[in-house]
Amino acid sequence: MTKNRYLENLKIAAPVILSLAGQSVVQIADSIMVGRTGATPLAAVSFAGAIITNVMVIGLGLTIGLTPIAGMHWARSEFKRVSGYFQNSLSVNLIFSLLLVMLLFAIAPLMPHLGQPTEVTSIVSGYYMMVSVSLIPMMIFLTGKQFLEGIGNTHLSMYITLFANALNILLNYLLIYGKGGFPEMGIDGAGLATLISRLIMPISLFAAINRKDTYMRFIRMFSKENFSLREHLHLIRIGLPISGQMVIEFFSLSAITFMMGWLGTKSLAANQIVQTMINFTFMIANGVAAASTILVSHSTGTGDMNGAKRRGFAGIRLSVAVMGVASLTFLLFGREISSLFTTDPEVVTIAVKIFYVVVFFEIFDGLQVTALGALRGLADTGKPMFIAIFSYLFISVPVAYFAGFILNFGEMGLMSGFAFGLLVAAILFIRRFSLLTK
Repeated sequence: MTKNRYLENLKIAAPVILSLAGQSVVQIADSIMVGRTGATPLAAVSFAGAIITNVMVIGLGLTIGLTPIAGMHWARSEFKRVSGYFQNSLSVNLIFSLLLVMLLFAIAPLMPHLGQPTEVTSIVSGYYMMVSVSLIPMMIFLTGKQFLEGIGNTHLSMYITLFANALNILLNYLLIYGKGGFPEMGIDGAGLATLISRLIMPISLFAAINRKDTYMRFIRMFSKENFSLREHLHLIRIGLPISGQMVIEFFSLSAITFMMGWLGTKSLAANQIVQTMINFTFMIANGVAAASTILVSHSTGTGDMNGAKRRGFAGIRLSVAVMGVASLTFLLFGREISSLFTTDPEVVTIAVKIFYVVVFFEIFDGLQVTALGALRGLADTGKPMFIAIFSYLFISVPVAYFAGFILNFGEMGLMSGFAFGLLVAAILFIRRFSLLTK
């Protein structure tokens, strides 16, 4: 039975992992391709990404809120309710995507005043604007993706994501370096490639849904009568705490990125290398966490709390195994990985030092994200947000500053602070899930 639980989790998680990891491969390709043009453009991508990601995760959290709700109603065969929540989620997420892009545009004039090197802020604006606009089609796509995952389909969005990612990498090559008759745009080419590929994603997803009656029947149920302020508020009430938790976690990591910038352009570039790889492995763990959300929500929907507990802890143990492999990889091959991104020996040396801390970081990250995914399957999102506030704002950031600058451990000290916050979060999330599924 235990083996079956792991296989069940893997069956659902594998397409999500491929989809999420595929998105990270694009970020890796962005960093490698931009990094080949110099350390300054690589640092600019890191700087812009730190700002955009903190706003983007607000939207991401809102879309994730649909999955447990759709999953619970689908498990009860309440298909009309699933359709209603899908319709109202599209409305909520479109409105919020427009608001978030307006927020990113408002932040843009402040970028030169955030303590980053002048050579970085002078080249970042075009890339920043294009990636910011891409948030609108990305949130529409993610709404459809979370709906499909809620009813147990994780394959369709995977295929579309992988196609869009391949297109993004091709466009990177053409636009960054000016190949195939295209203009050489450098960092701006990477931004345009991201915007184009993200526009393709929702178009492809809804075209695919239209071809399959199993999913199209939910859209055919859309109506004016389904438009519900109560369901809008329910989605926001579930989704916003998820957004809050993610914003807090990414904010603390971005604060560490800004502090890396205080150490210089080389440290910021090295941090981008490490952050890119961390994001790749996080997406793998996040795939396991998403499977836990789906499976736990289905058990919760039918009132099987013992099943919810077994499925949640199976996901947590599976995530630890996966992240253990990642830790060993970074320990043994940190220098080789860093050398793929840049030929600057100083940047490589700094990145290798940070990777030594990431060896511990990875296990803690896998524990916390999968336990959090299990809690989302219970539609428990409020208290985890407060746990995140404590762990990341009151533990990670102060410890990072203390270790990095007061103890003078530099880049390794900064990353150690975040790792310690992840450990605290993991302990508290697991404890809460265990209590709620007694």
